[in-house]
Amino acid sequence: MYCLIYFDTEDFISAPDSPVHRLPGQMAEIMTKHGLPGCFHIHGEKARFMERHGQTDVIAAIRKHDVSLHYDRGSMHPTTAEEVSELDWFRGVDRVLHRETNGFRDLQRIFGKCRALTQHGGTFAAQIVYAAGRLGKPFFYSPFRLPGREVVWFCNNLLFGGYRASFYFDPYYRDTPQFEKSLAQVDDHIRQRSNTHDLTCMFGCHPVITMMQRFPDAINFADGATPPPEQWQPPVPVEGVSIPLILENFERLVVKLVGQPNVEWTNVAGITQRYHRGPAVVSDDELLRGAHAVVDHGGPTYTDTLSAGELLVLLARRALSSSERHEVPQVMGPVEDVIEPAADALPNTACTDVFARELLEVSLETGYLPHIVPSGNQPISPATALLLLACRATGRSLPPPEARQLSVNAIPGVSEAVENVAKYKKWCCHGARYHQPGIIEPFRRQCWTLKPACESHDYGADVLALRPSGLGVSTCGGIGG
Repeated sequence: MYCLIYFDTEDFISAPDSPVHRLPGQMAEIMTKHGLPGCFHIHGEKARFMERHGQTDVIAAIRKHDVSLHYDRGSMHPTTAEEVSELDWFRGVDRVLHRETNGFRDLQRIFGKCRALTQHGGTFAAQIVYAAGRLGKPFFYSPFRLPGREVVWFCNNLLFGGYRASFYFDPYYRDTPQFEKSLAQVDDHIRQRSNTHDLTCMFGCHPVITMMQRFPDAINFADGATPPPEQWQPPVPVEGVSIPLILENFERLVVKLVGQPNVEWTNVAGITQRYHRGPAVVSDDELLRGAHAVVDHGGPTYTDTLSAGELLVLLARRALSSSERHEVPQVMGPVEDVIEPAADALPNTACTDVFARELLEVSLETGYLPHIVPSGNQPISPATALLLLACRATGRSLPPPEARQLSVNAIPGVSEAVENVAKYKKWCCHGARYHQPGIIEPFRRQCWTLKPACESHDYGADVLALRPSGLGVSTCGGIGG
């Protein structure tokens, strides 16, 4: 089992001489001492703060570990999610690229590396995940909770699982009795997940909350507040807080983690290397297994090798021209709202030639699935097209109306993920500019791209070739193999 530990490193508001700024470096040094790789998720503004104030010892200590961008400007408004929520898909993607590129460059310059984009608070959108992939970066923190899968493909990019432990460390390093209670849960947490999950993410802490009463962004940027920098209020230290005690207890956690049996400690770079190759060519038998899964499910689903969107395009190709092997497309979900038909008002499978050709033309031209598939006098949705094509490929009859699930929400894990994304609206920093439908609806549409990520050796014999994900080379835009 792979495990990693990460730290959200965010405070660029406390005075430069505050001990809070040394904590990330001190934690990094402890992990280096015990051979535990760490992942530091750092705001671009925090990294520049460290550089401006000559915190070279902290930078040097963190450089020995993994570093990812925790958004360039953190919670300063408008946040990336707030801006994206007001824009259509394409302008939203462009805005993410504009906003976050400087952060990637600055972390690369200051730390010599920048492995991923990592979620900060409620700042999440499908456009952000896609844009990160365009920049060659996976996205750390996933709203999907697929059984046994902490790494998935979404928007043709890798998403890593997030923190799901029942224990909590942020304020407890300074409170030994509370720390003892959390530390006692670590063994069971890892043991319970060892047989069911490919990756376990451990949240080390927000260094700022180990010694401060409140987050600096909750003080300054709550509810969309935009005070000028000269009016920013620093967080207040907890009365009587002991930095040596915090570090002593943190080292106790590190020693326990390093001593876990059957655990390989890794980092974002290590997980990316293991999962960055996805199917490029599959056999016809593998495609037919996917088609049977769709019919059994009564609507769109994924397999271990193919997303619902990939199944749709490949089955459309197969309806027009048979082959023993199929190049896997890199296709995105629709960018407009899909109108789902009544489950009992479907055309028969004999019409598939008509809409398969139309579907392929649109997908090949744009790189996106159409939101409506022309089919004679009765346009159909992508979900309906997929079920009809799957029935034709397998020679099976349409499931009865009550067994049909003709919505992207039918894809396993999607409904729960939509609920998780909806909760981001409650993040204390979001203001009036956060337009929730502008986040939820594009996210749902792009769930056509969802599927589990596997290591290369876990793919079966019917996966005939693999391609690098393009983390470092753009994988987005085009469908060809």
